[in-house]
Order: sequence, then structure tokens, then C-alpha cells
Amino acid sequence: MPIKECNGLAGRLSIELRDPAGRVVEQRRIDNLITRAGRDLLARLFTGAAQGPELRIAVGSQGGEVQPGDTALGDQLDAAPATIPSVAIGDYEGQPRVIARVVATLPPTGSADPQALQEAGIVVSLPGMEPVLYNRVTFPLVNRAGNLEMTLSWEVIF
Repeated sequence: MPIKECNGLAGRLSIELRDPAGRVVEQRRIDNLITRAGRDLLARLFTGAAQGPELRIAVGSQGGEVQPGDTALGDQLDAAPATIPSVAIGDYEGQPRVIARVVATLPPTGSADPQALQEAGIVVSLPGMEPVLYNRVTFPLVNRAGNLEMTLSWEVIF
């Protein structure tokens, strides 16, 4: 019997807004779409055609439908360097999968005006290449007050 494996790429974003005392004031969890450019980037990294990625998580104000051909957020407002604190085997929809956790924290803006956020994505920069929007997700409006820290934690599922 031939072996057949059908595992696709997936991702899930968790958003936490914390007040100055560190208390969580809002929390959300949303699945995302991996862009065609993101899939191409993974192939390039796997084959050694690209090296040295720098990751950032970006947020923006444009909601709406997400498309595989998206190459940027609709209206990027902020971004922060991301770290990868863990890569481990975990459960995704009842199947064992490799899950890389990608995390970034946006500090308080200090602004009196809240940021109206409806989109996020992981932006990958490589030497000599334009930044690549790996994935994109839109969500119902999150009003980020100027005194709130925002942590975005992505489960990138392989």
C-alpha cells in the first residue's frame, strides 16, 4: 500500500491586550491563511535558496476578505520583532503536527487615540529580497488603547 500524507500548512493567532498592571483586558484566537508568497518562501528556505530570515509581526486597520495572493497588510499601522520560543510536536485538529510558536509584543503607543485593528500577519525579511507576508488574518475590530501592551502569539503549524 503506498504511503499518502496530506498535511497542509496552517496557523492560529492569539491576541492579548494587557493594561499597565499586566492584567489581560481582551483575548482572541483566530485561524489564518498562508499566502502563496509565504508558501514559496518556505520552499526557498527548505532548499537553501534563501537564508537568514528576520521575523516581525505586523498589525493593521483593514479588515475584509483574506486572499492567497495578498502580499501586504491592507493598512499596516505597527510591527514588532518576533521570537520563536518553541518548536515542538503538538496536536492540531486531532493530528500530531509540528507547531512553531512565533511571538511579538507591541508596547503601549502612549497615544490618546486608540488604534483600530482588524488584521495581522507575519512579515519575513531576507537579505537581498523584498519582505514577504507569510500569512494574513483579519478579525473583528480590536480597539487598542494607548496604554495597552499587545502580545501576538502565532502557532505556525507544519
